[in-house]
Amino acid sequence: MIRIVNGNARGKHPQAIDEMFRLRKRVFHDFLKWDVRTEGNWEIDHYDKANPLYVMSYSPETGKLRGSLRLLPTLGPNMLDDTFPVLLGGNPEIRSASVWESSRFCIDPDISQDRSSNQVTVAAAELMCGVGELGLASGISHIVTVTDVFLERMFRRMGCPGERIAEPHRIGNVHAVAVAWEVSRSLLQRMMAVAAIEGSVLERPMSLETARAA
Repeated sequence: MIRIVNGNARGKHPQAIDEMFRLRKRVFHDFLKWDVRTEGNWEIDHYDKANPLYVMSYSPETGKLRGSLRLLPTLGPNMLDDTFPVLLGGNPEIRSASVWESSRFCIDPDISQDRSSNQVTVAAAELMCGVGELGLASGISHIVTVTDVFLERMFRRMGCPGERIAEPHRIGNVHAVAVAWEVSRSLLQRMMAVAAIEGSVLERPMSLETARAA
């Protein structure tokens, strides 16, 4: 199940927000060793002050948070244009009402290391399907992201390869790349088929606009 919380309302959902920021620290700081900002047990940055939407995947069996990502409109502060413009490869900044950015995509490391199950694909696909449903309900055209080449391969296996905006560039200890996905019904259906997902993954129907205003 996908639950959506907007940044301005995070005080209304303290447990969900705490679990998400803790998960981000476990993944990006502790596990991947990225150079990210932390506050206690949280990984949090200034983009979290820009009223993002937090997309969170919960296990239907345990109710435990198993993955999350962050969505921001490219008309405002976003990581690709403002922090990693080198990944645009000389292309113009992406500032459009029809394009949103996904960032901080992460899956619980306990799931990631369980090679005997398909939980990674299911959790990851559920997150991406949630973004796809939101995008379709909102009439946007594309989702862009900054990721590494390892996750880029995982997205391909999930049936959502996307298109590189430019060639990868080494940033810190990873080969990072900017990827764009066209929001379409066919892409959503392909991801659902790969992960054997039936029906909507969202807790309740909504668009980006209604979610951000909630």
